[in-house]
Order: sequence, then structure tokens, then C-alpha cells
Amino acid sequence: MLVLGIETSGRTGSLALHRDGCCLDERLLNSAGSRHARGIAAYVDALLRQSNLTAADCDAVAVSIGPGSFTGLRVGVVFAKTFAYAAGCALTAVDTLSAVAELSPPDVSRVSVISDAQRGDLYVGRYNRSSEGAFVRQGAIQIVPASLWCANRSADETVSGPGVDRCEAQLTARCRVLEPASRRPTAAVIARLGSRRLAEQTGDDLWTLEPLYIRRSAAEEKRDADETSSG
Repeated sequence: MLVLGIETSGRTGSLALHRDGCCLDERLLNSAGSRHARGIAAYVDALLRQSNLTAADCDAVAVSIGPGSFTGLRVGVVFAKTFAYAAGCALTAVDTLSAVAELSPPDVSRVSVISDAQRGDLYVGRYNRSSEGAFVRQGAIQIVPASLWCANRSADETVSGPGVDRCEAQLTARCRVLEPASRRPTAAVIARLGSRRLAEQTGDDLWTLEPLYIRRSAAEEKRDADETSSG
């Protein structure tokens, strides 16, 4: 199975091609936010051409679903849906934080993955390694106050994820923090997890799939507050 992986949850995204357990190629998207939209199609075309492939050769597209950047996730999901429709291939969404958990070293059996939820908060997902070696999320991803969550960590815990960047000083004195190379999701892992997901069940509906935002954007919350006060 040939899977195109798309990861646009952060400022720098990536694309990858994955086939039968092997990453054929991976490339960075060196642009942020809405600029992903202007470059992603050209990057995908170049990625496929480099491997002498076309969109029609892809069996599926796997996309990082969030949580993460509102704009980045929207760009990635819209492109993945459009690509799946045009290529006539399957579509599957991958929990972004689970892709980070998969980068944990072999000695880690449990890990909390965090990302910046803005406004002083963190997104937190908790993952345990299964007997097959894959990480499985325990419960729902939560939004928690960053300072309170960091203060409550203990020495037997392991923490990873892009959110470590904003609170590393608080965490390193309390728990194990994984190295920077293990903290950010990659398209190669998104594609690998997408392949695994498709082997276990059907893909997602390209007409109804939406990013996993968890919370609304600040602009949406402000709009609702303004409408409430004016009403």
C-alpha cells in the first residue's frame, strides 16, 4: 500500500511517501500557516515525481488531524480531502499527538504528549505502549492550565511533544523530558500510522472529516462574546 502522509499541525510541516513498512521519501514544508496552502500541491507533485509516481498510484492519504495550529490543520485536511477525491484513494486521519508518542525511545512505555493550546493552556494526551509496540491513547485529549499541569508532574513520568518548548524549565526538574528530536510529529510517522489504521479498519469520510480543534479559535470566542454583549 502506497500512502501519502501530510503533517501541517505546526509552523513547519512535512510530507512523506510510505509503502509496505518503508518510508520512500520525506520532505519539509518550510512555510507556516496559510502559506502551506500555496506550496503544498507543488511539494506533493515534486515528491511523487522524485519517486516516479503519480497521484493515481497512491492507495491512501493520511493526514495529521490535530490538535495544533488552526490554520495549518485546516490547510492539511482540506488538501488531503481534495487529493483523496481527485486520486480516488482512501483517506485516514491520524491523532497528531499519537504521532509524537510513536517517536518515543524503546524504554518508554507511557508518555504524556503536550502541545501549546495558547492562552496559558496545554493540550495533553496520555499514551501507553501496547503489547504489539504501538502507542494507544488513554482517554480524551484535554486542555489544562500549563503552570498547574507542569507543577503536578512526578519523577516516574515521561513527557514529550512540541509544548515542551514553552515549559521545559518547569518540567526537567520534575520528570523525564524526551529529546527535541522526539517531540514533533513527522509526515513519515503520520503515513505509517495511517497505513496501520487502514489495515485495521476503513478510512474516514472525505465529506465529513474535520480537524480536531478541541477548542474554538480566539477569534470565534471573541465574536460570540461580542454577539452576547450586544444582544
